[in-house]
Amino acid sequence: MTHSKQQAHVPLSQRNLRPQPPQAEAREIYILVMGLTGAGKSTFISVATDIKTILIGEPGEMDSVTDSVEDYILYLRQRNTLYIVHLIDSPGFDDGTVADVKLLTRIADLINLHSKLDSTIAGVLYLHDITKEKMGGVGERNLRMLEEMIGIQKWDNCTLVTTKWGCTTNPEAEEAREQYLIKKDHLFGKMLKNSHHASMRRFDPKSKGCAIDIIKPHLRKRFDPLISEQMVKEGAPKLSLGETNAGQIVADYLEDYKKAVGKNEELEEAQKLLGRKFNVMLFDKYKDSRDKLYREQQLHRAGRWATRTAIVGGAIAATVVTFGPGAAAFSLEPAFETYATRQRHRDEAKMCELQSNYEREVKSANMNADEYDSAWLRDRKVKSLSDVSDSYSIRSSSSTDLSTVETVTEVATDIASFSIKDADYHWDGELIQIHPR
Repeated sequence: MTHSKQQAHVPLSQRNLRPQPPQAEAREIYILVMGLTGAGKSTFISVATDIKTILIGEPGEMDSVTDSVEDYILYLRQRNTLYIVHLIDSPGFDDGTVADVKLLTRIADLINLHSKLDSTIAGVLYLHDITKEKMGGVGERNLRMLEEMIGIQKWDNCTLVTTKWGCTTNPEAEEAREQYLIKKDHLFGKMLKNSHHASMRRFDPKSKGCAIDIIKPHLRKRFDPLISEQMVKEGAPKLSLGETNAGQIVADYLEDYKKAVGKNEELEEAQKLLGRKFNVMLFDKYKDSRDKLYREQQLHRAGRWATRTAIVGGAIAATVVTFGPGAAAFSLEPAFETYATRQRHRDEAKMCELQSNYEREVKSANMNADEYDSAWLRDRKVKSLSDVSDSYSIRSSSSTDLSTVETVTEVATDIASFSIKDADYHWDGELIQIHPR
């Protein structure tokens, strides 16, 4: 007599299947690339990212070819982590004129924006042309700005990169200049000797591996630059740019400039920029509105995915059971896709309206609209399937990305009811009714 032994149910995820490689964790980081005009910032980014369309200045050209802050993305996989590295290319600090005040304003706005968005600022690369016999007053002043922008306790988040090695006929002179930069405190010495010291590297433009090796030490770093701690962080004194340590370096220069040339329009504009504070209240207001809109859109996306699953899955099940007639449920899909398209258009219209309202308030508050670009309202990190566009039909997809759907409770030829993580949904052939839990 045989006794059948009831086997305990073992979840599929716990069964002895072939081991799968762990999924890669995605980590998004931001690295600022700074330096004087002609230091080779765009060349460095082009080599690191393999983007050949980045404008690069000709040898000896003094004018910067980068006239705005640009964001270039490099993807690096290290073990089980995929790093999405944003290399921020800024225009070169130039000749100490008022234009440098505008550049510092742009960089400060960028840092403050990412600080408020809780983005990972992973470091600063400061590039210097080793062929330059002297750094000059402009270069030294910009080094002081860099030191104060980062903060003395955070210099270990900075890499000082020398460029253009081998571009002269005197390699010994290049070596001597490097040693001079290291030894002199008014140059790189102070940042390299501090207990939280910066690092120093050479860059070879013929080697992508060299560029990647310079970036790698920053992949696991995260810090808040001193300038954001003074302007926008929780508990910050909410200083104006000119009141920050970095801004004071520029403000002092402007005073000397004013004594030399007297008042003029350009100088008044620069002083106005230095007196400006980051509008934290306006940012928080629109970030809250954006987050609310994204939550609503996420529910809409998840509902559309789950509805497609219910329609197609129900039709297949009904076809098996009824030997054919249940396939009529497929006729629901065209009507649903029409509804889904209208819903996506409404969501997009709401986002456009949010951006327009933000830009309008920026202008009415006498802020510089160029420095407060509304694009950040759309800068959404993909955290789950429901964050991704769903503009194609599930019927034409072989993907198994339907894991957001937990249960399908009822499927018939004219209704689909289902539940997912945050809400219950009901599709009646015309509208999805959402009932948040």
